[in-house]
Amino acid sequence: MNLITIWIFLIARYSWAFENLALNKPAWQQTNWPDKPVAWGAAKAVDGLYTDRSAGDQCSIADDRQVTAEWGVDLQSVVSISHIVIYYRTDNLPSPSPYTTRFAGFFLYVSNTTFRDDGYLCFHEIQTVDGTPTENQTISCPVHGRYVIFYNERRQGVTYPKFYSQYVFNELCEVEVYGCPVQRYYGENCDVPCPENCQEQRCNITTGECLGCVPGYQGPKCTQACNVETYGLECSFLCGNCSDPESCDNTNGTCLSGCKEGVQGNKCQTQCQVGRYGENCLQNCSGNCYVSSHCNRFNGACVGGCSHGWKNIDCNEECNDGKYGYNCNQSCGHCLEGSHCDKVNGTCLKGCSSGFMGILCDKECPAGYFGVHCLGNCMTYCRGNKTCDSITGVCYNGCIEGLYGALCNEEDSAINLPKCISENTSIIISAIVSLVIVLTGSVINFILWKRNESISAVRRQRKSKGDQKAIDDTEKAKSGQQDSSPYTELGALDKPSTYEDLHQYAEAVDRL
Repeated sequence: MNLITIWIFLIARYSWAFENLALNKPAWQQTNWPDKPVAWGAAKAVDGLYTDRSAGDQCSIADDRQVTAEWGVDLQSVVSISHIVIYYRTDNLPSPSPYTTRFAGFFLYVSNTTFRDDGYLCFHEIQTVDGTPTENQTISCPVHGRYVIFYNERRQGVTYPKFYSQYVFNELCEVEVYGCPVQRYYGENCDVPCPENCQEQRCNITTGECLGCVPGYQGPKCTQACNVETYGLECSFLCGNCSDPESCDNTNGTCLSGCKEGVQGNKCQTQCQVGRYGENCLQNCSGNCYVSSHCNRFNGACVGGCSHGWKNIDCNEECNDGKYGYNCNQSCGHCLEGSHCDKVNGTCLKGCSSGFMGILCDKECPAGYFGVHCLGNCMTYCRGNKTCDSITGVCYNGCIEGLYGALCNEEDSAINLPKCISENTSIIISAIVSLVIVLTGSVINFILWKRNESISAVRRQRKSKGDQKAIDDTEKAKSGQQDSSPYTELGALDKPSTYEDLHQYAEAVDRL
């Protein structure tokens, strides 16, 4: 008597303000009893009749000897459900009836599809006491849904309590689904609107708590915005890399203040495209990156370093003077006059300093050569191994014989005198011979002239005196005949003799 009183109270408590939304709605069951598919069909459980809870015409009864049994009702729209009442077959006998063993272990689902696994499990009967469950069940299930599905099973290989029946049946005399026909209301009279931010305006039909929140909100009645750096449905998504984490829109995750370095897009969750970096990916990677236009999406550091001739992490600065090549990690060679080299390939812009050669001016002159571009050759004047300083050209072992000075470019006069005489002898002799010939000819001409002049003078003298004899003697002298006199006639005593003239001429030549 007490159980009946409690049951009546519960029914009155849960149903007086709500509507039976399953009444006369379409229903189905997994199997029908072969001989009475209509009389014991699925619709009998929602026709509102259950005063006769026997195998009459007011209960749905499935086929015998089944290991699974399923029954369902289509409420024809998504509704706000409060509770579900089930009246199982009793054959009008006092509880517990013999049919509780068939009822034991059942499942009750609410779904928005005809598949129970898509829905919400409102209840699973797992009593382990003989004589349960009771044939009358009132199950609270404050959810929204369209389909209510009853299911039971007896799987092979599963051990069930000893009081469970071997097979299961759909022996449902009535299934009542109570709730508000319009889903956006709740309360005893179904006249209180669900909170604004309830998902699909669905809320608990009794308390008004949302069955889910619209994106961006949380809490029992969805009045609280998502926590910082979260957004979306049930606030289950993390904001992207917003420049200001608090600027993430709690509804859709949009970064209102833009993105941090390395990301882009409305939600700042997309990495920068190749060749871009920085806040909102607005910066272009340097064209001087070793891997063309590939850089770190956060700070622009070139992937693989810099191309030849450039430095720094973003490769936007040329090498310092004196440096060149990949990441400016090579030093220029010995460039002429301290000039700098090409910052890409290291070639000296003005050529090489003394003592060095090669494209990069990094090779010393080979032995025996020196100077700019190693064009000087010291093998012609150095003695010993013919080597010299590659820069100055100074011989390591001194000069060859006959030369001296820093570069062996001066001759030693004392050492080289014989050589000089030898070289100039022919010229000197030729000059002396020529001079002697000229002087000799001059002397002879002078002597002849003087002699003739003396003879002419004697002739004039004797002619003037009429001394015929003197003329004759003179003719004899001219013809070379000698007088028999022991003395030769002398010329005038006041004039120098021919010998004296010749002697004075010779002395003059010596003075020259």
